[in-house]
Amino acid sequence: MICIPINSKNITHFFREFKHAQNIGDLTEIWFDELKISSQNLNKIFVQKRKPIIYKVTKAIDKKILKYVDYIDVDISLPQAAIDKIPKKIQKIISFHDFEKTPPDEELKKIAAKIMRKKADIVKIATFANNFADSIRMLGFLAGLSKRKKAICVCMGKEGKITRMAGHLFGNYLMYAPLKERSRTAQGQISAAKLKTIISSLCP
Repeated sequence: MICIPINSKNITHFFREFKHAQNIGDLTEIWFDELKISSQNLNKIFVQKRKPIIYKVTKAIDKKILKYVDYIDVDISLPQAAIDKIPKKIQKIISFHDFEKTPPDEELKKIAAKIMRKKADIVKIATFANNFADSIRMLGFLAGLSKRKKAICVCMGKEGKITRMAGHLFGNYLMYAPLKERSRTAQGQISAAKLKTIISSLCP
């Protein structure tokens, strides 16, 4: 599945992107905390909703948003008590990020195990690839993990692009791809149009 992330602080620009994203992707990830949306505009979003929505939490969980979304993405550091309060109908993506490196495989296994102990529905690990070998390791790790649990494992940075282009072949539950590369929410993301072209060529 292709997930279109939207991290717009301008409400007019947001609605323009949201409408487009609903047509292009399988899911839409919205950074609500950055948008600072009013209740009126929040209702307007969900009137237009046709595809599942991921609530990307960057600050505190806003309870009024929870009744509308299908997934929530929270950091691994969030206390278990807060995670347990998330309604069961919402799929919980629990994330680990390393913006400097890709840890050794044994450490990746420990991180995944910790996320699963937090009752994640989907394990998400995003690290920075300092070389192409880091990305190959991550894809290998994903291949094993995805056989046991829904997982999203990607590498950030230029050397990590291969994990975003081919991650679906190794079991990625979804892949993040912005409408345009200038709208990316992480280093190494490629546009949805480009990703669709790559997928169609790899899986004709």
